[in-house]
Amino acid sequence: MLSIYTQKIKHVVRMIIITASLVISLGASLTTTAQAKTYKTPSWGHWDSRTVTYSMSGSSKSYKKSWKTAIKRWNKTKIVHLKAAKAGHKADIALQSSAKLDTDGEKLYTGFTNYSFYRHTSALSEIVSAKSTLNRDLLTDYHYTKKQRANVATHELGHALGLSHSKDKKSVMYAKNRYKTIDHQDKKALTKAYANV
Repeated sequence: MLSIYTQKIKHVVRMIIITASLVISLGASLTTTAQAKTYKTPSWGHWDSRTVTYSMSGSSKSYKKSWKTAIKRWNKTKIVHLKAAKAGHKADIALQSSAKLDTDGEKLYTGFTNYSFYRHTSALSEIVSAKSTLNRDLLTDYHYTKKQRANVATHELGHALGLSHSKDKKSVMYAKNRYKTIDHQDKKALTKAYANV
């Protein structure tokens, strides 16, 4: 018998100041180049079909546009097909924005995704419902551009499709990233998650 679980994904905004310094040594002509390590984007689950329906709620045209951009990006991978749920039908994924996100007493989430799933004996679970929310106040307070808001929406939708946080700063699934969109590691993870669907 399958048990149903509910999981919540939270994103904390952290202000990080990066200070770069260049040190030149006149006595040495040797230079070293550090290569960035590439991490695989992990996946935790998948829907029972590559076609996944969604609905959008809320009155903000700007945030609906962010969700539409995210949908186009994931559809462009040609791994899954996100389409609007028909009128009167329940959508697989509910997409929304909220003036505030107060979850577990924390208010510093730019986006939040929760979902229900069946845990199988295999490594991946089957997703049965998901809801992703963008935090309008926080995205406004921290001056996220339209592109950055779309990146956050793409990240949250990635969770709703079954992807976990990546350690790769170039990945849209990197937890503290508002500057990147879907990269090749994200596509590979989604391909793997839906390989048998």
